[in-house]
Amino acid sequence: MTIDQKQLQKALAALIGEDNTFADGPTLMAYAKDTMPWDVESQNIPLAVVRPGSSLDVSHVLKYANDNDIPVHTHGSGTSLVGLGRPKTNCIVLDMGRMQEFKAYPERGYFEVEPGMHIGKLRKALAEYNALLPVFPGSEPIATIGGSISVNTSAHAVDASLGKPGDYVLGMEVVLANGDILKTGTESTRKPAGIEITKFLVGSEGLLCVITRIRMRLIPAPCLENIVAYYNSTEDILDTVMAMYAKGIPTPLFFEYLDEKSTVVGFNAVGLEPPEGAVAMMTIHSATPEGCRAKAKVFLDFLKQTSPKEARIVEDADEWGKIWSSRAEAGNYVYRLGATFGSEITVPVDKLKEAFLEAKETILNLDSYKGNEFYSFGHIGAPTIHAYAFIPTKDIPDQVKKDVTMEVRNKTESLNARYGGCGGEWGLTSQRVGFLKEKYGQTYYDFLVNLKKTFDPNNILNRGNLEGWM
Repeated sequence: MTIDQKQLQKALAALIGEDNTFADGPTLMAYAKDTMPWDVESQNIPLAVVRPGSSLDVSHVLKYANDNDIPVHTHGSGTSLVGLGRPKTNCIVLDMGRMQEFKAYPERGYFEVEPGMHIGKLRKALAEYNALLPVFPGSEPIATIGGSISVNTSAHAVDASLGKPGDYVLGMEVVLANGDILKTGTESTRKPAGIEITKFLVGSEGLLCVITRIRMRLIPAPCLENIVAYYNSTEDILDTVMAMYAKGIPTPLFFEYLDEKSTVVGFNAVGLEPPEGAVAMMTIHSATPEGCRAKAKVFLDFLKQTSPKEARIVEDADEWGKIWSSRAEAGNYVYRLGATFGSEITVPVDKLKEAFLEAKETILNLDSYKGNEFYSFGHIGAPTIHAYAFIPTKDIPDQVKKDVTMEVRNKTESLNARYGGCGGEWGLTSQRVGFLKEKYGQTYYDFLVNLKKTFDPNNILNRGNLEGWM
């Protein structure tokens, strides 16, 4: 179907105002691009961009799009590292950035927030109520709460310690593809038992609805203690993680690591002398300062049994800030200075080292590109293995970038399937269709397709993601 863009812009402007409707070339190109390493292609370019200010605005746009069979792509802040932020077909982009209302109800034990509020801003707002936001993306200054709930990612946090954000969602307001506004869940801090629609919508990656308001439980902010441990090798850190779970040691809130190469890059970037070997960083949490110190001592005693070169509690806030930032700087390096192709491997804990070594061998022996480097860093205590193929130049053909992306994705997802795991951090549906069929079977995938048809019969929302379009 051919769509007249001028007529579309005029119709959308009539619905939510000219100031919130865009169809100029530079704006459309900006929303077509994301962090994926290859350039924008014609199917990625939106027909128009709208910035709704309310659930009613969203409803008007979706009803119009549904009636006219025009796809709609929901945009948070575009920080996804795996292509979720890029439209897969010419469409209306629904930028939720204007919707940032926040209100806390401490007397009820929850807060409500609109989806466009940035994680960093929301964290500051919750601090006034001594409350913790259970979402920790590396991109928190610009990542949105709507995107985090749509993926259901706790990001850097250890799931065994904190759970998923969806565990704290009490209810939502959402708009369905036909424009209907739906309210789910409860205004009690006790979540509904039995079947309840909120749990279908959390983590649905914008395939089933557009989230317009989120109600989450207020979590008392814990006290924190930080620990750093230096090891001879990455393998020693993997052994430590496996021992932590095997011995039933209470898991920290964060358990991050840098492999040998990432340690050099990250420590140099923050002005610290890089140690020989690999580095692990942990944050211990508890309700009281005394409890936190006691818990940190127990964890430190455990670490010293795993033969680190050094393990200690970091008392100095400035020193910890640099150590913690070194992990982010390692990521900045590989994404800024070359073409980087990431993976997310989560396996049974007792298979962690075995899977890591296999992933490393896979990354260093790609068919689609020869001579790439291997880096690994991230949330190993979760446990998540991020195995990165790094090419120290961006000057390679787009088709090669696509080929490397899909080879890394398919081979590392095969590791997930073989070891019995499934990634727990990134919104990856568009690159994970083959994995879903391999691990769970065609019946499982067909169930997801039919679930989407129930909510979105005309396949308006985020068209292409469940189909596996790149």
